[in-house]
Amino acid sequence: MKYKGLILLVLISSGLFLVLLSQQIVGPKPKGVAEGLRAPDFKLYDSKGREINLAKLKGKTVFVHFWASWCKECRAELPSLQRLYDRKKSDPDFVFLGIVYREDPVVSRQYLEKNNLDIPIYVDPDGNTASAFGVTGVPETYIISPEGIVKKKVIGPGQWDNF
Repeated sequence: MKYKGLILLVLISSGLFLVLLSQQIVGPKPKGVAEGLRAPDFKLYDSKGREINLAKLKGKTVFVHFWASWCKECRAELPSLQRLYDRKKSDPDFVFLGIVYREDPVVSRQYLEKNNLDIPIYVDPDGNTASAFGVTGVPETYIISPEGIVKKKVIGPGQWDNF
């Protein structure tokens, strides 16, 4: 009889321990950036193989957009992005970086050409830029201030006609 109480106490304690253990976050914290934080530096390449990185763009507003032609939402967003690019391409203080995500850049370029779009595209060959930003899918957009701070983060398609 006296062991019933002890067994019950052990079972309740064990159950409580398992519940608390299951609530713990296991594994590394997710990577990525949030609004108000410093943007990570990156290394990208343009269509001519020239390297570009955030450090070289200091003093400019940088529009970082991850996309792929296989992405239905990305394709729907492209006309708005094209209009944004057309409005801003002559602004020396604005840089538009369309980063191809998990796609052969030749396929991306062909898609743009077929649809009469000419936004600049950049390649993230090792995926380190997407990883540093914490990209989990496309489209994703980050607007970086001239001081290198993420001012806006948009997961999913955005409407860029009023930007």
